[in-house]
Amino acid sequence: MLSRILESILTKLGESFVSKLVDQTADNAHNNVKSIKDFELILKALQKKLKALGAKAFDVEEEIKNSELSGQKKRKREVEEWLEEVRSIEMQVVELGIQVESEGFITRLMDGGLPAKLIDEVDTLVEQSRNFGELVLDVCGSRGDKLLTNGMVGEAFNENLEMVLKLLESGEVSSIGVYGMGGVGKTTLAKHIHNRLLQHSQGRVIWVTVSQDFSVTSLQDKIARLIGVYFLGEDNEVIRAARLNTALSQMKNSVLILDDVWENIDLLKVGCPISVECCRLIITTRSLELCRQICCQKKIQVQNLENDEAWELFKETLRNERELDFSAEENARSMAKLCGGLPLAIVTVAGSMRGERAIHTWKNAYEELRERVSGNDGMGDGEVYKVLKYSFDRLNRNHHSLSNEFNTLQHCFLHCALYPEDYKIMREHLVREFISGGLVVERKTRRAQVEQGHSILDKLVNVCLLESCAVPGRFDPTECVKMHDLVRGMALKICEGKYMVRAGDKSLKEIPKEEEWAKDLEKVSLVDNGIRRIEEGMSPNCPKLSTLLLWGNYWLEFIPDSFFPKMQGLCTLDLSRASITKLPNSIRAMKNLKALILESCYKLKDVPYLGGMKKLRELNLSHTAIKKVPRGVEELFNLKFLAMDADNLRMIRSGLFTKLGNLQHLELPFRIQVVFEEIENLEMLEEFSGRVKNVNDFNSFITSLGSRVHNTYYKIGVGSYDKGIYATRGVCYNKELFLSKCNLKDERVLAERIVQLTISECEGLSVCFVDGLKRLTIQYCGGIEYILKKCQMSTLEEIELVKVDAMKGLINKGEIGASSALAQPVFSSLTKLTIEKCNKMRIPLSGVPNLEVIDISRCEEIEEIFEDEGTSSLTLPKLKSLWLRNLQRLRKVGILSGVPSLEVIDIRECEEIEVIFEDKVLVGILSGVPNLEVINVRKCLEIEDVFVDEGSDSPILPKLKELNLDELPKLKSLCKGTAAIICNSIESIFIEECPSLMKKLPVVVDLAVPRHCEIKLNPALWESLKSDDPNLSPIFCSTRYPRLFMF
Repeated sequence: MLSRILESILTKLGESFVSKLVDQTADNAHNNVKSIKDFELILKALQKKLKALGAKAFDVEEEIKNSELSGQKKRKREVEEWLEEVRSIEMQVVELGIQVESEGFITRLMDGGLPAKLIDEVDTLVEQSRNFGELVLDVCGSRGDKLLTNGMVGEAFNENLEMVLKLLESGEVSSIGVYGMGGVGKTTLAKHIHNRLLQHSQGRVIWVTVSQDFSVTSLQDKIARLIGVYFLGEDNEVIRAARLNTALSQMKNSVLILDDVWENIDLLKVGCPISVECCRLIITTRSLELCRQICCQKKIQVQNLENDEAWELFKETLRNERELDFSAEENARSMAKLCGGLPLAIVTVAGSMRGERAIHTWKNAYEELRERVSGNDGMGDGEVYKVLKYSFDRLNRNHHSLSNEFNTLQHCFLHCALYPEDYKIMREHLVREFISGGLVVERKTRRAQVEQGHSILDKLVNVCLLESCAVPGRFDPTECVKMHDLVRGMALKICEGKYMVRAGDKSLKEIPKEEEWAKDLEKVSLVDNGIRRIEEGMSPNCPKLSTLLLWGNYWLEFIPDSFFPKMQGLCTLDLSRASITKLPNSIRAMKNLKALILESCYKLKDVPYLGGMKKLRELNLSHTAIKKVPRGVEELFNLKFLAMDADNLRMIRSGLFTKLGNLQHLELPFRIQVVFEEIENLEMLEEFSGRVKNVNDFNSFITSLGSRVHNTYYKIGVGSYDKGIYATRGVCYNKELFLSKCNLKDERVLAERIVQLTISECEGLSVCFVDGLKRLTIQYCGGIEYILKKCQMSTLEEIELVKVDAMKGLINKGEIGASSALAQPVFSSLTKLTIEKCNKMRIPLSGVPNLEVIDISRCEEIEEIFEDEGTSSLTLPKLKSLWLRNLQRLRKVGILSGVPSLEVIDIRECEEIEVIFEDKVLVGILSGVPNLEVINVRKCLEIEDVFVDEGSDSPILPKLKELNLDELPKLKSLCKGTAAIICNSIESIFIEECPSLMKKLPVVVDLAVPRHCEIKLNPALWESLKSDDPNLSPIFCSTRYPRLFMF
């Protein structure tokens, strides 16, 4: 955390500041600068506060590390986010030390008030640290997420599902092996088992995909990551196994599912304590023998579908709007039969025939498939390959069986096999690779090529050779695709001898031996491994090699000069996320290189002369350690994609872009102020990320775009550099504008169809309205009282307001009036609202029917969250999370008539609030929050009841998992009008400093059902409960029932 180095930097900063300021004021006596003495005091205050924060952060991290060593605890997300914010403050202090040496920085430092702003942020972090409560959670706190899967097909599938669930429920079987040939549906069955266990059991469900290239270390890493165990750099397998064993032994009634097991696993070496009491095991594999080697007590074979079941799945996959003609259906039935009852083969073949209606097409397709599939009974792996290969061949309708020529669709499909098995590939990255690798047709604009790439992926998904999926993103889920392992295997077999793929194995620490690099290799993928070094003298002879992917080898520190000379045909080289400090000089001779990708090589400082790479079209140096633009970049006149968003890059040579007239994509660091005239003449530019001097330059840029036929996407900063406001990096396919320290009085910003707008420390802002805006952030601004005055903002999805001192509310209803144009809610699309330190705001919300997340903190005047709208109460059917913190005058949440989606209530340090929800507003309120999972109420001095619900005889919260009540001196009950609430899903109860809760627990659990539940009480409350009900002691001492902890 904050070390002596930072303290030294601050001390030197102060000394350097005084020295420079004296010189500057002597030379510029007319400048209006603040008192040197006052500023020295600010710096000393910052130094003192940072030292205190550093000590606190050090203690927090040490306590967390000690807790995590047991393998039974994991850090809270809010604590981890707090530590990240502390690290961010550290970096800003380091940057202060660097920047104070630069010319002209002193005046900007004083005028901008940066140290004072840092002091404010430090105070906030210190305040937050006082409200953590416990720093860690038990690793068993989260039970897992529901997995996306296909529907169940066939009676046997349902029978197998019910059989596995009954075996687990019986408490007599600790390990189950599910086996069957590839593509028969083992993984689908296991996913349904996983989801049913999540829904109906109380234990943790852990899903791990093992895959073919497994190692003990990689398996340990996967399990540890899922259950929250941190190895903290420990490489010893024995010690790692002991920690996993300790953690898993604590997880009563948990189930570990190992999918796609290819070889025997020594579970003792991994650290998995398989038993009925704690961790039970399910594996899926193609081998009955493997089930025996792993000592599975019960073995279940997944059989192929019957003919009628196969036909139903085939029809369902076709998705025809009308029935096939009789003859066409006859051939379709025959094709389904040739798939041998394998769901994967059926889905893939049927997918390749979607939209086909002509009889001759169906007849020809059947004949082709029949010729490929052997006449043997049953279907082996060879036959599965032939069926899948048939679907691949149909991607090229003009394909001849003797031809090796593939079309664009096929090349793009084969490229996906370069990624690791079961990898979720981001579509955006994949399309970028299609473009840089020359796999898509050249178009006039980059955007047209992007659309072409997405169209190709859509087609591959439509014919079931790829699967659609997604991963969580900062704003929206990120769209991805993935390959079934059998489909990937088919692709690699097609490319056998031309592709070398060893991907996704962190235990692979050495690059393949030189003799393994065959002369005929065209593409090599060694991505996402643990390769550390390429030995001096290694020089693979691969004259046909066009693509070399080495991204994700974080420990790769050195590449020798000898490595590249015999790869003169190389077109794409991707070394992203490696730890290299320099590129070998031999790279200068790679005349055919079209894409050089070095993104996130954070240690890379030394890049040789690049001017000889005349064919280079993509150069990505973003997030490297370069301090200057590499020599020769200005000579790369074919360059279309240039990314140089590097934090240490301080200057761009004048005239750099004059010869780069073909640029379509340009990313520059926001630290550097771009001279508008430098980019004005880049007529091909479609995607731009950078910072301009002022609003006039931005408006000129927007005006220059008006004459272009193509659309332009940008992320532009205007005004001063402020690292904290740039939430995303790189160019997205939208328009984002960041205004920092601008005077907006009498300024008209030409911002049309902007998706994200961030305004920080700007003057003269009185109202904010941009047509089409989706995300709005305003921070440290004075003057603005309302977001809107006279209009709607129906597209806005997210609002974040931080320290907007004059802000009174989101809407000025006095000026909006009752206009018929505003019959609909003003913020009809708003899903997330964050408000912090807006001290004049009183009642913030109305007209927000689609709100999902509310997070309001440190606002001194807020008394009520939802505005009284007369006789009608507010319905928020989509609200999931309600976070209210440090609202000193908050009396109540407000009038609500229903929050059926609410999952989390977190209210802290709201000293005047007496009740959160009451039945005067919501009759039978507990029935109105059926999905509530977490209640967290802390330091609310006046609260007596969380709910008031006198309309229910047996109040119940069916999904409540976590209850935390802390420092609530007047709390009498969780729900007024009833002794306790029934909560049969509860997993964690924490009660401290609630003296009025002395005779009863606020929830009732059906103790007839064994469950994993931890109850943490202070001793006084426990003694009070025991004396009131002596039967509690034996219950809490039983290993089959809740565990009790004292503190």
